[in-house]
Amino acid sequence: MFWSIELLYFVLMIAVFIVLLLWAKLPTGLALMASAVTGFIFSAIISGTAFDIRYLVEGMFGYFDTILVITTAMVFMGAMEACGALQYISTLLVKLLGRFPSLLLIAFMLIIMFPAMVTGSSLASAISAGALVAPIMLKWGIPKSKTGAIIAIGSVLGMVAPPVNVPAMVICDVVDIPYTGFTLPLLLLAFPLAIISVLLLGRKYVKPLSKEDIPRVVDVSILKELNGTVCIPMLVLIVFIVLEMIFPKIFGALAMPAMFIISAVICFLVGRRYPFFKKRDKSLAVSQDDKPGSVIDIFRESVYKSFSAMGLLVGVGMFMEIITLNGVRGYIVYIAISLPNIWQYVGMAVSLPLFGGISAFGSASMLGGPFVMALDGVCYSIMVTGGLSLLAALGEFSPPTAMSATFATNV
Repeated sequence: MFWSIELLYFVLMIAVFIVLLLWAKLPTGLALMASAVTGFIFSAIISGTAFDIRYLVEGMFGYFDTILVITTAMVFMGAMEACGALQYISTLLVKLLGRFPSLLLIAFMLIIMFPAMVTGSSLASAISAGALVAPIMLKWGIPKSKTGAIIAIGSVLGMVAPPVNVPAMVICDVVDIPYTGFTLPLLLLAFPLAIISVLLLGRKYVKPLSKEDIPRVVDVSILKELNGTVCIPMLVLIVFIVLEMIFPKIFGALAMPAMFIISAVICFLVGRRYPFFKKRDKSLAVSQDDKPGSVIDIFRESVYKSFSAMGLLVGVGMFMEIITLNGVRGYIVYIAISLPNIWQYVGMAVSLPLFGGISAFGSASMLGGPFVMALDGVCYSIMVTGGLSLLAALGEFSPPTAMSATFATNV
């Protein structure tokens, strides 16, 4: 039966979320938390569900492991940016591939994708690599609108690519399957789309770069300031990830947060040197444009940048816990499983990006899990999960939040 009290709870929670997000201008995470509290209170009053604060607390820590991965990955990206590795790599690529525009565009797309690949957050790509690559693309002749589109698409596809695909991780948590065996399917899913997108958007605007053109496009002094050893932290991280896949019993216990922290520490040994701690002069005003002056400053700023992702995942966790408590989640699973086969695919194509406009992580958890369950025994679970994670990630282009598109526009 389509009508039920669970549908009322769901509509009420979504309405509260949208009002707080669009009218009150609250951050997405806080709006999700308030929506969860609303559903918690109304279901306790109307249906008599347990009015126990532990459900909210358990929800807050539901994605604690994912929060650790994102936070430590942001620290790693902050260290890579501060030590000069990202700038060095982009400048070196321009110098080596300037005569081959198609290859250079693909290389730029990979640079844009990399932060999201290791953090699971599209915002990390737009803020760090996107801001680094955008001026180069503009000087090369790519229009602003196309540059913004490339950054937005690269950020979203980086979030889908391995090793850290948070929407897929969230779906795995829902349906209780391990996040293993996803590397090759996600590579095949994300990289062809990335290559096709960047060539379609940017190839007709660029031409080969001569030796005289390169200093106009990039600052080549970084190649004299630093050397190839600045790439060691990235290589160490890749080696850790590969070893974990090949020898999970030996290297699996190291865990991704530890891998990111170790790689971040190495950044300060091979790149630009910073003091461990530098006391600030309190008499001077602190500007947001001030560059960090110490390792502690870099770590602090990186953690600060991850607050939005932390709050979002805390809100998603609370939301998912409460819709499980009041029956909304079971209602959605029932609807998904009850749809005829062809309508299941239509439902995936429409609902996942639509709800992804609220939260890609929330869409993956709330709808991705039920659709995987609906197709259990029909399709290979890893393939279905990877595809659904891409559909959920497309919500980053959808209103009301359109997070990747918004940040790419700002860049």
